[in-house]
Amino acid sequence: MKAIPVTVRERSLKLYEQGKGTREIASSFGYCVAAVRRVRQHFKERGTLEPQTHRCGRKTLLTEARQARLEQLLARRPDATLAELGAQFSRPTSTLDLWLARLGWSCKKNAARRRAVAARRGGAKQAMAATAGGRARPPAGVRG
Repeated sequence: MKAIPVTVRERSLKLYEQGKGTREIASSFGYCVAAVRRVRQHFKERGTLEPQTHRCGRKTLLTEARQARLEQLLARRPDATLAELGAQFSRPTSTLDLWLARLGWSCKKNAARRRAVAARRGGAKQAMAATAGGRARPPAGVRG
């Protein structure tokens, strides 16, 4: 949700000074009562009408120390896999993947794993038969 603009915050404070109620101010600007009340409370606490947008959102787990340590590990072993790096940090590989992307590094591909082939009409049975070394059987109850 976007922050209430500073001009609207200023006008709502002026209406408070004129003796208007919170509900009346909220309905005139189209905001909820709680939002208008918070504007006034934050002004009393902080002394400013500027929104605190810098405190929004989830904070990163990649601190300066972790970033330096990750860069050291990558300098020593640039071909390390996500699992190996994750073991060093006790973090899941998805977290390390995000950290590497933020630092401009790419992930090592697993050479042993092949790309999954999309199943096509009848092709899946033939592929299974070829890998199993035998004939593909029709499903139970199907004659053919």
